[in-house]
Amino acid sequence: MNFKTICVSALLAFSIFSSAADEQYAASDTSVLGAHEHGKALLMLVVDGNEMQLALQSAAQTIVGFEQKASTAEQIAEIAAAIEVFNRGEWFQFNADANCEVTAAETNTDLLDAKFNRGHADFYANYQLLCQQPARLKQLDLQLFSLLPSLQQLQVQWVINGRQGAADANLNNSTIRF
Repeated sequence: MNFKTICVSALLAFSIFSSAADEQYAASDTSVLGAHEHGKALLMLVVDGNEMQLALQSAAQTIVGFEQKASTAEQIAEIAAAIEVFNRGEWFQFNADANCEVTAAETNTDLLDAKFNRGHADFYANYQLLCQQPARLKQLDLQLFSLLPSLQQLQVQWVINGRQGAADANLNNSTIRF
């Protein structure tokens, strides 16, 4: 089975897992991220063998402070700066002994889509990583909350070589343990 097929399967598992997790999150007074919520973001992580895919989705309001199509030079510069920061992939770090390295990064937003003419734009950051010791993958440290002051909650969902889980991160708890 190739990695792309595994990622699609994992995303289907995420949707099933999210449905099953609704009760757990409802009980803890935390909702599963909807299609677009200000102050919240979703991070999905899939590891197959030593290859990892990491995908972040957030409301543009949370990233750049607006979600309508950019209309000023300042807004266009804000978007470009955010894309540059996210493409560096420096807002997350896995435990060092897993030896994971970003091999590709791509960030985009609805705000740059020429056909975008509605409000409520999102940002998407996608990463490919190679982990030399994936069996040692134990935690993810997030510096996203200091980067984005309006981010209040990051829902993290993962599938790591057949194991799946989910956790919420916030400013006071920005380390995810697998």
